[in-house]
Amino acid sequence: MKSAEEFLQQLKQPEASSAPVEQEDADSIVESLSRQIESKAVALLAIREHGAKELKAKLLTKFPETDELLAETRQPPGLLKLLVDDVIQRCQENNWQSDQRYIEQAVFSLMNKGQGPLKIRQKLQQTSDDSSQIEASLDLDEADWLDVMREVLLKKYGELDKPQQRNEQAKRMRFLQSRGFPAEWIWKVYR
Repeated sequence: MKSAEEFLQQLKQPEASSAPVEQEDADSIVESLSRQIESKAVALLAIREHGAKELKAKLLTKFPETDELLAETRQPPGLLKLLVDDVIQRCQENNWQSDQRYIEQAVFSLMNKGQGPLKIRQKLQQTSDDSSQIEASLDLDEADWLDVMREVLLKKYGELDKPQQRNEQAKRMRFLQSRGFPAEWIWKVYR
């Protein structure tokens, strides 16, 4: 078994007598990094709403965890993930980031663009982990979704009548499916 002196020499670290000063430096680096992450999070949220999952991914991309950083801060791997989680929690506590607000805004926006519930759900699951809020926001009356489908058809094809040719009907049905509407609702539009 190695003694502490041998271990420190092998790591090429200075003696333990100077460690407290260096630990203060490492702590200040971590504190500064946390402030930088928070600043970037606030800047991203100022541009537009973000889901917590999406914001976390962007921050982890912007602030990669390198071996040099871990050595400089004397922290184990996972430091940045912890710092980003803390920053997101602070943003939520200050109401700068809200998955509920983000989901409501995204559903409204995507619905106005003619997207169906299946496609909206898929997009929101990529940016937020709050599946109960996603389901609650998409739980609209079927008649509302049918109205959205009618508007999409009218805008795309200029009419709502069922096409006489099967090929044209199939084409329109595939179009609605690509927009994220369930097949059983698509049949109802043509009845």
